[in-house]
Amino acid sequence: MTLIPHANHKSVPGPAELRGRFIRATGRLRETAVHLGRLMEDKTPDPVRAGALRTATRVRDTAARAGRLTGHRNLASAKARAGRAATLARANRTALATVAGVLTAAVLARRARRARRMK
Repeated sequence: MTLIPHANHKSVPGPAELRGRFIRATGRLRETAVHLGRLMEDKTPDPVRAGALRTATRVRDTAARAGRLTGHRNLASAKARAGRAATLARANRTALATVAGVLTAAVLARRARRARRMK
């Protein structure tokens, strides 16, 4: 074990030692997870396992279908529209800020009026 001196006079393990510890801990965790999975599988009733399998299959199929749909879509038109909207917003910042301020004031006034009516 290679030790590296530390600022507070304690020795800490070197990178190779830490890597080895990490690999051993990962292996132990993996073995424990497999063991617990087998225990849970043995104790789970068959109808519950069948339902979980059906649900997992359905989720996997839905995810695959969503991936295919996303892959087939052409996003160039959406990107172009977003670019045009961003350009328009940059060109009209003052007008957009004014509209946002007016809308905020109107919403706050409406909420205040409603709160006064409720009392």
